Amino acid sequence: MLNKKKQFGGSTWGTMFIVLALIFGGVTAAKLWSPYFEDMAVGTAVKNIAEEDTTRAMSPSEIRATINKRLQVNNVTLHKDEIIIKKEDGEILIDVIYERRIPMYGNVDAVVKFNHSAKLNAKG
Repeated sequence: MLNKKKQFGGSTWGTMFIVLALIFGGVTAAKLWSPYFEDMAVGTAVKNIAEEDTTRAMSPSEIRATINKRLQVNNVTLHKDEIIIKKEDGEILIDVIYERRIPMYGNVDAVVKFNHSAKLNAKG
């Protein structure tokens, strides 16, 4: 029989702590996955619209509507003030700046901020 000083192993409390920490991490990751998945769709939409030649002839409201139409496929909506479009000095600047608030645990919320921008020549 081994001496108790030489025995190694996890206690019930240690094992419970590890299991609870893994559950906490998993639930947190699951709650934060949705906004990051939406952000990937927003980034792709901004990149694709900046690469299209037809964008150069569009008005800012048409660009905004086109971005929102593309995002509807992924069930993502952006408000008018989250999409900033400027036409100046022969360039079109598209900035998408938004944040999402995710309820985490009780009265604790997580706020994640996202920013995408694209620049293209208005003349082609």
